[in-house]
Amino acid sequence: MPDQVRRVILFCFKRIGIMRNVKSVSLKVLVAAAIALGASGVAPAIASDGGEIKYRKAVMKAVGGHMNALVGIVKGETANKDDMKALADGMLGLAKVSQGIFPKGSDEMGGETDAKMAIWDKADDFKNVNMAFVTYAEGVVKAAASGDPKMLGAAVGALGKNACKACHDDYKKKD
Repeated sequence: MPDQVRRVILFCFKRIGIMRNVKSVSLKVLVAAAIALGASGVAPAIASDGGEIKYRKAVMKAVGGHMNALVGIVKGETANKDDMKALADGMLGLAKVSQGIFPKGSDEMGGETDAKMAIWDKADDFKNVNMAFVTYAEGVVKAAASGDPKMLGAAVGALGKNACKACHDDYKKKD
């Protein structure tokens, strides 16, 4: 338990810019500093040890749900063609949310995750791949606005290839 507490406190401090380069500090020092910061009102509220990972998984599950629904429309497996625009808008919203679900320091929090360390080790490359998610999701929104399932199919395919697959190939652990 003390090691878990130490990791959470270090994560919190690093997240707010304190002790960025510190690798090892005694638990007593960390707890005292955390209490002092908390009492001063300086420390922001930070999620529990697994909270960031749980949130990230929920967002990605929603992305998968939107993608599956859009693919169902494109393939003609559902009569819900009128939902294209709402689903596309939702995908774009999730793409924007995804920009903040891999915060610096969450790699040190532990917990079950499929995220590879490359996300944080190659942060600039990951940011570019993650921004492609927004760019291609914008294309899905434009295609959905046309009402044409064939246009939507091309846009969803481009999103899957250039954003989803590009990210999963390098930044997600294989099953």
